[in-house]
Amino acid sequence: MDLWSVCFIALYSINIISGFSMIFARKIDVGRALAWLLTFIFLPVVGFVLYFFFGSTSKYRLFYHRFRFDTLSSAYREAIQKNRTQLKSGQISVSPAVAEHYLDMVRMNQTNANSVYTTDNTVELLVDADAAYARMFAEIEAAKESVHVLYFIIKMQDDTGKRFLTLLEKKAREGVEVRVVYDLLGWLKNRRRDYRSLTDAGGMVYSYLPTLLSSVISVNYQMHRKIVVIDGRIAYTGGINIGDDYLGLDPKRTPWRDTAIRLTGSSVHAVQFRFLVDWHYLDKQVRASKAYRDKVTDFARLKSYFPPPTETGTAGVQIVTSGPDQEYATIKDSYVKMVNSAKKYIYIQTPYLVPDESLTEALRLAARGGVDVRVMIPGIPDKKFVYYITLSHVEELLRCGIKVYTHKGFLHAKTVVMDDCIASVGSANFDSRSFRLDYEMNALVYDEMFARQCKNTFLADVKNSRELTLENHRKRNGLQKICEGICRLIEPLV
Repeated sequence: MDLWSVCFIALYSINIISGFSMIFARKIDVGRALAWLLTFIFLPVVGFVLYFFFGSTSKYRLFYHRFRFDTLSSAYREAIQKNRTQLKSGQISVSPAVAEHYLDMVRMNQTNANSVYTTDNTVELLVDADAAYARMFAEIEAAKESVHVLYFIIKMQDDTGKRFLTLLEKKAREGVEVRVVYDLLGWLKNRRRDYRSLTDAGGMVYSYLPTLLSSVISVNYQMHRKIVVIDGRIAYTGGINIGDDYLGLDPKRTPWRDTAIRLTGSSVHAVQFRFLVDWHYLDKQVRASKAYRDKVTDFARLKSYFPPPTETGTAGVQIVTSGPDQEYATIKDSYVKMVNSAKKYIYIQTPYLVPDESLTEALRLAARGGVDVRVMIPGIPDKKFVYYITLSHVEELLRCGIKVYTHKGFLHAKTVVMDDCIASVGSANFDSRSFRLDYEMNALVYDEMFARQCKNTFLADVKNSRELTLENHRKRNGLQKICEGICRLIEPLV
């Protein structure tokens, strides 16, 4: 037998083993399993290669254990255990509405997502990039100790990206610790050399992922979180990246509608924890000769990253993160729990609507149970393929009595608000990709005033939207329906 035959037999055997693993070991959902099994059958060797790069997440759990931040992770485990005990014993105060109706949601996120619940926070809603950049850039300008940045997209070639880089360079020259993570595939025009002026100024920059091999292996898995932490006391997250198009300056996708939030209080520590764990994960993969000598693992430095809050409030917050390195889709679970817990209404804004069966069923049952369920999607898409899948789900929602709106521009906000009590703002779209394949982060805010702000923002956006009706939606042309059907058929593979 020649070498090619041996390789083919080996790959075909792995192909079969992968199929059995999906069925008996990993136990992934039936739709995805069948789609991959058919791929294995009709593309025997190629199917395994595709599955390794685009379907399997097991390797990430192995990577996580190999490169995990043991010191900080141990301290966090102790903190979450203490947090659970304090909530159970009544040492943590919660609002009457949360205590009466939604305490089980807090506990679920504590246990399922290891999410600490804090109640001393202020949360500011920022409903466009103008407001978000103005506030954030000014506070970076005032930073004294550290600026930690993680974005899926930083467009270094446009004015916003250049302004952001110049500001970070200035702070690095002043002696402020500046660390930046960006997704290598988030904006393909970015180059590592674009950040050379920042590293020359003393800043530290890693791409996700920092080595060619890891980037090839992870081509289908994106670092989609948006994080800025300033001096360990102020945090920003949400849907807004860094670029001119977020200001509505892209003529093809305008107006651009997006949402971010500003956090202070103890919830900032949870955001900081996420950044440091992600940074350490990247730092451990870089060769010693190329890694930064300034380590986040230094004990004295590590302690300085978590100063006592100086600006506090009364909002309850949980930071929920998810990714392919986790066993459960924790952000999806939080969405399902919100839908199932809604008593009066639940309003959802998302650029991509690709709910799996559990979320679709939850939405259907909520609507049939008398909950006012409304969903808003873009009127101008940025990705045709995903937009066809989104539209293929719309008819099912409309038949259940759910109201669906298309915004007049490109809607990039990822927000969920319910019952004038709880709101979720973050990076995770309402789609299976965000739930299974991307690294995401959402902030769940338990505060009546903030929830009403989110509700009023949604209702204001309704005025700039078109409501879809079942009758009109069914009249879309046949070619579009065919495109929707084809795209939805291969949805489980991507």
